[in-house]
Amino acid sequence: MLGRHVGLWVTLLSLLLASVALSCLIGSVHVPLGEVVSGLAQRVRGGSAEESPLVTIFFDLRLPRVLLGVLCGAALSLSGGVMQGVFRNPLADPYVLGTVSGATFGAALVILIHKENSLVALPLGAFLGALVSTAVILAASELRLQLYFDQGALILVGVALGSLLSALTGIVLLASRTDQIQSLVYWLFGSLSTGQWPMLGLLSLLCIPTVGLLLWRARVLDVLSLGDAMAQHLGVEVKSHKRWLLLLSSLLTALVVAACGTIGFVGLVVPHIMRRLVGPSHRRLLLSTLLFGGALLPLCDTLARTLLAPIEIPVGIITALVGVPFFLSLLLRRSRLGTLS
Repeated sequence: MLGRHVGLWVTLLSLLLASVALSCLIGSVHVPLGEVVSGLAQRVRGGSAEESPLVTIFFDLRLPRVLLGVLCGAALSLSGGVMQGVFRNPLADPYVLGTVSGATFGAALVILIHKENSLVALPLGAFLGALVSTAVILAASELRLQLYFDQGALILVGVALGSLLSALTGIVLLASRTDQIQSLVYWLFGSLSTGQWPMLGLLSLLCIPTVGLLLWRARVLDVLSLGDAMAQHLGVEVKSHKRWLLLLSSLLTALVVAACGTIGFVGLVVPHIMRRLVGPSHRRLLLSTLLFGGALLPLCDTLARTLLAPIEIPVGIITALVGVPFFLSLLLRRSRLGTLS
């Protein structure tokens, strides 16, 4: 089945590699390819000669940032594909259960309480806030198990919780200083500037196993797409599988938001594009979203770094400029067909 799409896999993999190469080489400071090769050879040999500043920029600043973009783009795209499969709605995205609102509230609390040196505390607070919001959604679903069978009600619970957390965030911001608010606002628009080797290593350690578990459950999403009643008739434990799919997808989203802030529309646009190219089978769909999402976000970040250089635009603004027209066209097309499902 996968062999029929060999050409597509090769194209997506080539696009990913090209995206990494271009994003590493392009920036406000041009790094020649020859300089990169000689710098890599020097690092491999371990010589004591002084390293060129361009080599340091490439290997210590630009490369980890680009790889972080690959990881976050792939994770958001996969999470969006899973959410769209669980809710059987192509308009669902990774933030549909209020993950962003929880992360924002957690980050705002950290900024208010932790006066200085919030480099580690801010992502940790955002991650814990996102996890708490997800836990509340799942707890509500456990108390009223029919929520697992009513996608609309579950989304409304997420919207209500997100509104509550946004209101609490507003209260925290009113109690904060102006310089504290500015740091939160920049984080809200999303940025890959945290892309350093330690952050990349930690995020990879947490994200890759979660990605593997979601890919392993791709066949379950195919059965759930037939409807809850049919899935139960085929012997699938709908509540259990939805519980794990929502938990793992929200965990993956929380990790990305904690590391990079809010990067919108990647998890909405990429799965929808790939569904039109590879069809509804989630084995192909989720794998293709990983590759395409991993290629798209570094390119958006390159635009963010270079468009108004030396000023850096938050990458979330670039993804919104790309995603909003696509979202509106999708919404209008679905409206003309008389359905949003």
